[in-house]
Amino acid sequence: MHRPRSRRLARLLAFALVCAPLSGCNIVLLSVRIPDFDQVQGLWLWRLSQTGEYQRSGRIQFSTLEAVARGEALDYRETCANGVSGLANQAALQRAPNDPNTVTLSLHYLSCEQPGTYRASAFNQAGESALSATTLTF
Repeated sequence: MHRPRSRRLARLLAFALVCAPLSGCNIVLLSVRIPDFDQVQGLWLWRLSQTGEYQRSGRIQFSTLEAVARGEALDYRETCANGVSGLANQAALQRAPNDPNTVTLSLHYLSCEQPGTYRASAFNQAGESALSATTLTF
């Protein structure tokens, strides 16, 4: 049942891997730990600007959570801050053994910006979290 979808996702990812270098974009593997995951609808990535302030860089909208052979996986779609929608993708999801509502996601993020420093915030219908204390550089 999941095979046609997995093949489609694999073809899309392969296409993105081929096209990304041609467009000046890079695919980055992000590992993100999210407490209270069941309350989160997605993430914003924020890039440190030359002025020293963080600015929205990309939005990752979560959708379907499903069981897969290796545990659980989460479907998501990335959208650039300028509104351009990226490819749909699927992230591996691991729950913390001592707190199943805390998860670690392995996300493929298509970055078309110059290398920089990033932080993340989580969002849901109630609002948005503060920026993460952890920074990523890619």
